[in-house]
Amino acid sequence: MSSLPSFDTENEPKIARSVEKFFKDYKVMELLRRCGLRKSKGIPLWSILSYIFSNVFPDRSMYMQQKSGKCTAGFSKNTYYRFMQNPHINWLQLASLHYSAS
Repeated sequence: MSSLPSFDTENEPKIARSVEKFFKDYKVMELLRRCGLRKSKGIPLWSILSYIFSNVFPDRSMYMQQKSGKCTAGFSKNTYYRFMQNPHINWLQLASLHYSAS
């Protein structure tokens, strides 16, 4: 698998496509469903997860995006933080699925 390009506004579509390809190649959504991740309310699970995975690049935290006025998320910070702190998501099981799926 090739490495992802560095982040800037020109490379943002490439990063989004790379994240999408990774999710499809490794069946990430299927694994996440097995760990209890479900869509809640109106925001698609895919939308939140792709945003979270894209934030691993420099200056891509939601806080810094909102502070600079460049936040492109299609949901509020409350939705983001509720998702990350959802007690029904078994993050430990997700981390251990890699080994059991191999």
